[in-house]
Amino acid sequence: MSNGGRSHNGTNKKRWSRGYRIIFRLFIALLIAAASNLLISFWFDTPKMARIRRDNQQLKMQYAILQEKIRSAESILADVKHRDQFVYRPLLGIDTLDIPQVYVEYNDSKYSTLPDGEYGDMIENGWRSIDKLAREIYYASRSLDGTQDMAENKEEFSTVIPAIWPIDRTRLKKVSSLYGMRKHPRYGFWKMHDGVDLSAPKGTPVYATGNAVVTRSHWQPGYGQLIELNHGFGYRTRYAHLSKRYVSPGDSVTRGQVIGEVGNTGVSTGPHLHYEVCFRGNTTNPIHYFNKDMSPESYVELMKQIEESMNK
Repeated sequence: MSNGGRSHNGTNKKRWSRGYRIIFRLFIALLIAAASNLLISFWFDTPKMARIRRDNQQLKMQYAILQEKIRSAESILADVKHRDQFVYRPLLGIDTLDIPQVYVEYNDSKYSTLPDGEYGDMIENGWRSIDKLAREIYYASRSLDGTQDMAENKEEFSTVIPAIWPIDRTRLKKVSSLYGMRKHPRYGFWKMHDGVDLSAPKGTPVYATGNAVVTRSHWQPGYGQLIELNHGFGYRTRYAHLSKRYVSPGDSVTRGQVIGEVGNTGVSTGPHLHYEVCFRGNTTNPIHYFNKDMSPESYVELMKQIEESMNK
């Protein structure tokens, strides 16, 4: 019995030993296969990896094409903007459109939900470029709409824009005060002067400088007897210190029509016409509009006379 038991135990040990060797060999084989697969995948693409790499390359190429299209569109818009600002608008005599928000980039939080990772920066830069392009397209569209409206109404615009002298130049004694900061002739402190003062004899006819509708015709503190005209297209003109007014609010007037007479009313140191030109709510230098009614030589001569009179 004892010999049989030992024989049986020996057989079992041999079987377990053989089983361990088989398991060990399988483990080694699996380890070699895994290492081989790792080396092969390192040096050679698997079908899946090859497909992923092709897809990534395709995405990069499409992104490069998109960026090139954005740059091309920006170049075209820059050309349109240049022609609108430096050709069409100066030709029509209108200011450049001002939309400050167009130049302000969106807050970074707008892009916080975009994917991160290897292509995160590329995606964010693409979105920023597209957003910038959209803002520039909006600006160009608004600006060209305004230019188009002005061009379609150019004939009417040419009759309403302030473009002649408000008094007969032969009756002009001098331009006694220019547009800009000056020392007030009555009060002695420095103050913005929103127009030009044209000295002329009391009773000198005052003309509407463009077709318009009368918006004000009354006495106003400081201005004295005042007339204001709305020419449309953002232009208004004011005529102050008058001795007489010949028009009332709501009246339509034409360029060259007599609307009043030079006087010395309000805060004034002598007979003269205070004349203002306003564009879109802001005063502008009326002298710039006088040359539309003068030859270049006469305009240069006037500027010399003004400079000499102001330096005395």
